[in-house]
Parts: sequence; structure tokens; C-alpha cells
Amino acid sequence: MFHMEAFRSSLSSGTTNVFQQVTYITAGAVLAPSGSGLQVAAELPFLHSLFGVGANLENIQPQAASFQPLPYPTFSPNNKGTAAEAIPRLWDFSYAPKALRPTEFFNVFASQNSGGAETEAVFVQFTDNRPATAPPIATGPAINGNGMFTTVHATAGVTLTANAWSQVTPTLDSPLPAGTYALVGARVQSAGALAFRVSPVTGPLWKPGGVAVQSQDAADAPNQRFFNPITGKHSNWGIWMTFFQNVFPYVQIWSTSADTTENMWFDLIKLSDATTSNAL
Repeated sequence: MFHMEAFRSSLSSGTTNVFQQVTYITAGAVLAPSGSGLQVAAELPFLHSLFGVGANLENIQPQAASFQPLPYPTFSPNNKGTAAEAIPRLWDFSYAPKALRPTEFFNVFASQNSGGAETEAVFVQFTDNRPATAPPIATGPAINGNGMFTTVHATAGVTLTANAWSQVTPTLDSPLPAGTYALVGARVQSAGALAFRVSPVTGPLWKPGGVAVQSQDAADAPNQRFFNPITGKHSNWGIWMTFFQNVFPYVQIWSTSADTTENMWFDLIKLSDATTSNAL
């Protein structure tokens, strides 16, 4: 399992390699805040992935005591501009997540070289580091579609709140047959979108997500989709969550503008015909 949180603030100095703290966004947050950062959850004590977006964003530097005595890791390149790059600059540690200590303080620092003040946004995902496995895909005829993989498209028409998490309810183009499904990848697009996370209707608390795109032809981060578009192999992100067809997850989108049209694609594997937890 993995979960996304957001950091955003204006950095007053636009000087190369001058780091300043990026503030944890507590509105809509799940993890406990601490100062301008957060406390690592005991259930998710590993760093899964991170990415940032800013017009002149230079370096991202997560800081936690667990990284010492080595220097704090400093990550570049990042997404320079108002959206993720055509191939998103996402730092993906899912094959070897970085260990953190439960309840320790986790902060994000960044540098930018605009020559003046500039606002940066950084999105960080935490994980439990359990093996990222996905259910096997049916290779032959499947009863009621069980074991089959598909990608479904959905839309929404919510006016998003700029620079905050906004929740939307996906409306699928076609209904799903009754049963239990595994979400194994996703894509979200709207005019000003930077990031998204998927919020289960019936728990758990965690909201896994990824890089959102602003145009129809923008590429997704490779591991964010179930099939890696570069290698053709399965993603290492495993099962994001499971759900019944009548409680399809919500989606929370972070956008820089008040978008009114949202497009979403969900990579799914049908697990069984069960529609209640008692039948699993």
C-alpha cells in the first residue's frame, strides 16, 4: 500500500542551490503534521516516490533523521514549468523504498533559481514496503471476466479549487459487472492538474496517487500504469486498493486552476464475483 501527501509554499530566494522548506499541506491530509512537515506513520514507514512542479524548480531534498549520517538526498531533474514534463520527472523508489523511522519528523526542502520568490509544489508518497504484487491475469476464457484486465474511462464535471485537494466522483462510460476489483494503475487529466490520489469509499485511510497530466497526449509516469509503456512489463506499484463495483473510489485532484472538466482512466483486474466482504 502507498499514500500521497502534498507540500507547497513560496520560496523567497531564487538563488541556485539555496534550500528552503516547503510547507506540508494539512487541509485534507491523513498523516499527522509536525511543524512545517509531518510525522511518519507507523503503517507506512518507507519513502515510495516523490515529484515536484515549479516554473524554476531546481532540487528537491527530503529530510529525515533516518537519512543520516549520509547527506540528505537531493533529487534533480524535476518538472520545470506549470505542469509535469512530457515524460514526468518522478523519483520512483518502489523497487527499493527508503526506510524511515515511525513517528520521526519528515520535511521537504527545495531550491529554485528564478531570481526572486516562487511557489513550488512537491508530492510525496509513503509505503509499507510489502511486496508489490498484482493478481495473475487470465490468459484464456474467463468466467464472468474474473481474472481479466481492462482499462475503464470516467469523467467528472466538478469545479476544482485551485492549489488544494478537490474530490470528484468518477462517472464511468460503461458500468462494471458486479464483483470485486483491484485498482492497479491510473491516469488523471484536467486543464491545470498536477497530482491526483484515489480515495476509497469504504477504507482504508490511505490514498495512493500519481502525476496528473494537463493534455490528452502527455505521458504518464511509467510505473503509474499497470503496463509500463516503455518496457511492456507490469508495474512495480502492485495493487493500489480493492473495491466492489457499487462503491467505486473517489478521486482527489490537485490543480493550479478552477478546472471544470476531468478525465480519468483506471487500470483494473476483476478478482471475483463477490459483492460483499462476507462473500470474499
